[in-house]
Amino acid sequence: MTGRKTDKRKALTKQRVKRKKGFRVWKMRARGLGSAIVKIAVALITVTLMSLIFVYCYHYVLTSPFFALERLNITGLDRKGQERILRICGIKKGQNILALKLNELRKKIESDPWIRSARLERRLPNTLCVSVVREEAWAIVVAEKLYYMNRWGEIFKEVEALEPVDLPIITGLSDLGSEAGEELKEIAALLDMLKNDKGPIGLSNLSEIHINDTRHFSVYFRGIPAEIQMRPAGLKVQLAKLRKLLRHLKNSGRIQEASRIDLEYAGGAVVSFQPARRSEWQAGRGSRRA
Repeated sequence: MTGRKTDKRKALTKQRVKRKKGFRVWKMRARGLGSAIVKIAVALITVTLMSLIFVYCYHYVLTSPFFALERLNITGLDRKGQERILRICGIKKGQNILALKLNELRKKIESDPWIRSARLERRLPNTLCVSVVREEAWAIVVAEKLYYMNRWGEIFKEVEALEPVDLPIITGLSDLGSEAGEELKEIAALLDMLKNDKGPIGLSNLSEIHINDTRHFSVYFRGIPAEIQMRPAGLKVQLAKLRKLLRHLKNSGRIQEASRIDLEYAGGAVVSFQPARRSEWQAGRGSRRA
């Protein structure tokens, strides 16, 4: 009987120990969960406060008179061009310089066909610098309409009423496809060689370049009545021959009699004279044919 009571007490004691252990485990888990919840809550509150502070600071900076636009420096354009840029962008003094979207402004400026590229830079606290590279028309291309061509042989805009047209003209193009682009680049190379020439075949005296069916050029200069035939390859050599030939024709008093000068011959150049003389003279070969 005594043994049974002892066993029963032992069993009850074990149960109490198990219950205490279970309670401790639950208590520790509850404590850990509570700590985690507190940490998460603190983190959320911290993030929220930081976000609010950031939004407040951002709003303050974008509305602060300290960053109000006071100076706008535009380089690369004359006064008229600068006024046009201001109209395109809608920039006004007093605007917050940090609120300006420079990439969007750059795209607006470059939408003007006379502007090749633009670069914008903030100089805090209140200066905006705009650097512009302007397109320069070197010739007018005559196709279905009139177009301006730049120094790289690129067409950048249609010629409009009241715009300047005192430029060399490019004729002979039926359309402005990819093939025309290659031809215009070849012509641009010729114009680049003529730009520093101060003589009779300088760029300022160039009147017309006609592109023939064979992609060779017929070039016309003011003061030289002759049609000058050239090929795209070897332009530098051909121009050297032309300068030498023109000096000879001028010294001999026959420059106004020449009707055509063909520079495509490897050994020299062939000059055709007006019908009044009915003669053809070959420079560089020492022969003359009547």
